[in-house]
Amino acid sequence: MSQENLLHKNNTNSFTDSNESTQEQHLSIQIECQFVSSKTKVGSASLNNNDHFSIYQKATFAPDDYVVIDFETTGLRPEDDAIIQVAAVRFKNHEPVEQFVSFVNPQRPIPAKITNITGITNEDVKNAPTIAEIFPQFIDFLQDDVLVAHNAPFDMKFLLSNMRRLGMKKIQNLVIDTLPLARKYITETPNHQLETLKKWLKLDLNSHNALDDCLACAAVYQKCKSIREQRLKLSEEEKAAYDIIIGILNDHHRDTNIVRYSRTSTYLDIQAFYSFARIKLSGKKRYFLSKLTEKEIMQLCPNALCEPASKSESGQTRIMIQTPNDLLLIAPLIVEAFDEAVKSMEYYRTYVGKGEKVIEDYLSL
Repeated sequence: MSQENLLHKNNTNSFTDSNESTQEQHLSIQIECQFVSSKTKVGSASLNNNDHFSIYQKATFAPDDYVVIDFETTGLRPEDDAIIQVAAVRFKNHEPVEQFVSFVNPQRPIPAKITNITGITNEDVKNAPTIAEIFPQFIDFLQDDVLVAHNAPFDMKFLLSNMRRLGMKKIQNLVIDTLPLARKYITETPNHQLETLKKWLKLDLNSHNALDDCLACAAVYQKCKSIREQRLKLSEEEKAAYDIIIGILNDHHRDTNIVRYSRTSTYLDIQAFYSFARIKLSGKKRYFLSKLTEKEIMQLCPNALCEPASKSESGQTRIMIQTPNDLLLIAPLIVEAFDEAVKSMEYYRTYVGKGEKVIEDYLSL
């Protein structure tokens, strides 16, 4: 990881990866994540006025430009503990171009166990700005860039709770968590703590240092993105199937600029923001997986050969095919499925918070 373009490097440290988050995010669009305190009943109809400060929108992959953040704190609970160091590094096309790093005076003694972990002492923070003094500058530095953090819920809880206490307007940045990405794409390590991943990536960076943890987090994100891109490479038959579907949509004057694809070991999944064509081209059975019933399919494509989908599949009916060219026989169904996906995308754009930004990120893939 090159640091030649980084400015104003300070020596700092990190406590953020001591507990791994238990939730993985597999989508390439954003969802909302809410933290509920132990005093709040999940599903309660009445929420505290400050609860919106516990909610942020998450992303997985999309940008080549982003800001990586990391906090060092006196403990794990944002309602009781204080930030003792902030760090943020801005990346353009995956290269570090600018940074913001500062110790923070917590206005309380730093516990000895935290000093043992981070190396940050009471002397280090004695003359540092308080959170009230430094945080407005820190938030201004973030701008509206996508944020990246390892075990992001930890950092986001401290970020948002401090903004609330300071009476600041809540930021609306999208957030990428590299912890679930590492769990999904890096299978060689015994765990996915940042320290472990840093060693696996052979990074010459300090441990529990806010700035170095930002750089390590960025390296994890870049590695996961690289692995994902390798997995997205299509076989010759998958390429043919994708090209045929694009050809069908073009023949029916649909906008194929919004079409993207992903793949698993089983399916080629073609999307117009939402999936509209899921195809299996390996194994004994080859088929197009449809959400329609067999009766509905027959109304559009009377010659289709169908069988029920398995309970584990996200569809109702398999339309059997032998080669990618057989997709031409179900062109009306493909066009209708595409149109439904576009309608859903426009609904998302209109009615979901940050919908426009989410769709922009999808289109950047």
